[in-house]
Amino acid sequence: MYTLREYRRRGIARFLLSKVINEAKEYGCGVVQITASDMGIKLYSNFGFVKSNNLMQYKL
Repeated sequence: MYTLREYRRRGIARFLLSKVINEAKEYGCGVVQITASDMGIKLYSNFGFVKSNNLMQYKL
């Protein structure tokens, strides 16, 4: 996910991430795994993802 600089800090990425998490729950997934850039790690960590090897995981 990438947000243009002029649209950052408006909750757009957090909103989209919430949609992804909710969709994964509806599909019955147990875990969401992502790779994250250095810029994205803070967003994902604040959301509840934890670092696991090369990935970040969110247990549903």
